[in-house]
Amino acid sequence: MSSKSSWAAAVVAVIALAAAGVWWWAATRSDNRPNVLLITIDTLRADHLGAYGATNGATPALDALAASGVRFDQVQTAVPLTGPSHATILTGQYPPAHGVRGNVVFTLGSKYPTLASLLKQDGYQTAAFVGAYPVAGAFGFNQGFDTFNEDFHETSPGEQGAERRANEVTDSALRWLESAGAATRARKPFFAWLHYYDPHAPYSPPPPYRERFAGHPYDGEIAFTDAEIGRVTDWLRSTHHDADTIVVLLADHDEGLGEHDELMHAVLVYQSTMRIPLLISGPGIPKGTVVRPRAATVDILPTVLGLLGIRADPALAGRDLRPLLANGTVSADPSYGESLFGRLNCHWASLRTWVKDDWKLIAGSQAELYNLAQDPGEIHNLASQEPARVDRMTQELRRALQRIAPQGDKAQPNPATPEQEARLRSLGYTAGSGGSRPLDDPRLPDPRTHVQLYDRLQAATAAQGPALARAFEDVQEIARIDPDNPFAFGTLASMAYRFGSLPMAERAFQRTLVLDPDRPGIRQNYGKLLRELGHLDASERELRIALAQTSDDDSRTRVNLAETLVALKKTSEAETLVSSVLAREPKNPEALGAKGRLLLAQNRVPEALASLQQATAGSDPEPFIELAAAYLSANRIADARNAATEALRRNPGHPWAIAVLAHALILDGQRAQGVEYLQRAVAIRPRRPAVWEALAAGFEAGGQAADAARCRREAKTLTDAS
Repeated sequence: MSSKSSWAAAVVAVIALAAAGVWWWAATRSDNRPNVLLITIDTLRADHLGAYGATNGATPALDALAASGVRFDQVQTAVPLTGPSHATILTGQYPPAHGVRGNVVFTLGSKYPTLASLLKQDGYQTAAFVGAYPVAGAFGFNQGFDTFNEDFHETSPGEQGAERRANEVTDSALRWLESAGAATRARKPFFAWLHYYDPHAPYSPPPPYRERFAGHPYDGEIAFTDAEIGRVTDWLRSTHHDADTIVVLLADHDEGLGEHDELMHAVLVYQSTMRIPLLISGPGIPKGTVVRPRAATVDILPTVLGLLGIRADPALAGRDLRPLLANGTVSADPSYGESLFGRLNCHWASLRTWVKDDWKLIAGSQAELYNLAQDPGEIHNLASQEPARVDRMTQELRRALQRIAPQGDKAQPNPATPEQEARLRSLGYTAGSGGSRPLDDPRLPDPRTHVQLYDRLQAATAAQGPALARAFEDVQEIARIDPDNPFAFGTLASMAYRFGSLPMAERAFQRTLVLDPDRPGIRQNYGKLLRELGHLDASERELRIALAQTSDDDSRTRVNLAETLVALKKTSEAETLVSSVLAREPKNPEALGAKGRLLLAQNRVPEALASLQQATAGSDPEPFIELAAAYLSANRIADARNAATEALRRNPGHPWAIAVLAHALILDGQRAQGVEYLQRAVAIRPRRPAVWEALAAGFEAGGQAADAARCRREAKTLTDAS
């Protein structure tokens, strides 16, 4: 062999060794395999990171991670929604295969093993620390994790916990990593998933990020999250685990921020919400590399397995991206994306995407086609200029769907319980079942022309104080514009109730359930309203339907039905329902309150008071009001005053609490002050008949029969108008 040939062979060998070094762990099946840290950041736009061109200095930790490893420039998520996107990241399958098409009402099954399951089988210790309810363990996201930490908090008064801050996620993760690090030194590697939710709307960064990013709260949330991730990467460096830990960081989806008229995400499938950041750093990963070829979240699982030397199932939808880390090539597979949010929640058309090379097709009621290389903002729709390409890509999309879901693409949600509806509502989501129509129906309204209605509905639900009246008018207008939208009518029902228009709330509930009947959470709220309006038979009927639709562990609907049965004097069945809840949840405040009212109906006053006292353990003021009213009935005036005062401490303007306190003051000999309080409550214009009845009782105790009669007329007006 000539010297030139020898030199060439040596060069080839060196290049081959360098490329192999990118995944040298794959050839090493010893106990020195690297740890894996998977970090997902909810709602993080790529272009708000310094590594992707942002100049506001919000992401030094993420920028450093990019500099120490590989940054993927063009990565597609499968769906712009938390639960479905994470299901794809963790399984390497598209939504029509893994079945999670929305938040909460879909559960990740065990047909496709998660990354955690696969790594646990391979000897890894596994843990997850998640920041919000859509990826809770209850929905299958805990599969394969030895530790699954989800210590969520209330997001609004009286709601069950739905999220937690980035610092709490990091605190929990670092405590576990300390112990896992010791185990790693004992030759047992770890896999940890950290999920941060903070950049998700509403944007409310804590100090000092609130002040530093005044006027740009979304960036403030990102900066706060970046700092908390910095604590994790600092720990890796200080413990020298940066030398044996692969970090994979990405977003689940991005945020619209007004592009294409979408303020947030979930509805549309433009790059503003579908292009995500992806960073990989760690041992064997080249530093400061940018990967230009297109990738997708479906590629994450096979790539991580490849980096660890674990053979991936060849049936996985995604690709192993390792060759791209060494400037190699992988098959240029097209990527699939979807949004069924409008279809399932608003009865709008489904949207699906097919990205092939630089071309992107959006299939819905009308096709759109974009060249992403030349038009990354998707401003110029080329569908009319490229009909042949549209037809070809449409056919490819259909064939792909047939491969992904050979039995046909069907969304099969679980009915959302009232608790789940409340948690979703606190996060700004809804939980529709989609009705019985096919998923792809081009006759349905186009979400691209209706997305502003969704954003207006979201804004209305957050309205408070003086803005509430205008928001209520806006929701009524949207219901007129979009008369087949169950989300619009569900929002209208809630707004009408908040505004005190109970007959309108009743009609809106009825319309919601005509459009989307499999909604036990909506139906139990309807049944509760009917009970307040005195329509007890109708309330019982709706709540029995809700009970048949919901899960066996749905406490709220059982308690709600029991309340109606007590009012109907069907105390035996009511007692059975309440007892079944308390046997499972002895401290459930709603069940304890219902038990107290049941015992009052049975004239077992001491036991009733004890149960009502136990029901005040939560943050809701109303159990204190009911306890105060019960004390009044038992002629324990001082106790009634104390309980009503506590309710007002929790909600100073609550008219029912004011009415009960006023009644107690009158019975305690302080008539003038009591009447003044009653008049203050009347001026608030209570929305519930029960409050007007409490005011009537107070005025009667004060000897003001005319005022009492007026209050009873107000109560009757509310019930008769419906």
